[in-house]
Amino acid sequence: MLSVSDIHVYYGNIHALKGVSLEVKAGEIVTLIGANGAGKSTTLRAIAGLNPPRSGTIAYLGEDLARDTTPQRVGKGLVLCPEGRQIFANMSVAENLRIGAYLRKDRAGIQADIERVYAMFPRLDERRQQRGGTLSGGEQQMLAVGRAILSRPRLLILDEPSLGLAPLIVKHIFEILAQLNREEKLTILLVEQNARLALRLAHRAYVIETGQITMSGAATAMLADSRVQDAYLGI
Repeated sequence: MLSVSDIHVYYGNIHALKGVSLEVKAGEIVTLIGANGAGKSTTLRAIAGLNPPRSGTIAYLGEDLARDTTPQRVGKGLVLCPEGRQIFANMSVAENLRIGAYLRKDRAGIQADIERVYAMFPRLDERRQQRGGTLSGGEQQMLAVGRAILSRPRLLILDEPSLGLAPLIVKHIFEILAQLNREEKLTILLVEQNARLALRLAHRAYVIETGQITMSGAATAMLADSRVQDAYLGI
């Protein structure tokens, strides 16, 4: 579904990504783990079109994305749920969800998906008319995931969904992600600071260090790898 090949991304003169390559197959959950500043978020932003690579290619469903804007990528089903949630604080929960569907025209389908999100996250259902900025951090993350679902993703890209959240909230969000993958075959690319949690959810994993992929393989094998345990799992 997604093929990233030898991409190089710069911030001014800073060489942030140095030849990153990875792939995500349809129906997989793939996680990208690494230390802070290793290039995880930059990789996701490059895929989403927010920080286009200076060289290398990003192909989605067999098509080179070089000429596609971020909205065009969203329209093709490649959807980023960003780090820090970035919901619209002065808009209601319902309005935030509808923003996720801004490229869609199917009113009945949009309403059905909104109700589906409320079923996934009952707290949002209770707060339909509440302003996004007044929600707790966990509720805002639920809203960010729900908003992404309203974009009808084929490939959902999540950047640090557990950051700063209580364990029970994180458990619920990850259960929903597993359910979407299992029941709807939603393909997921995940960056997550809780490496153990990410590896337990994912099918495959990549390790990124200082802008380069240094390891890849089955998530179960990564969990058992002493190098990963020492560096990221605290074992």
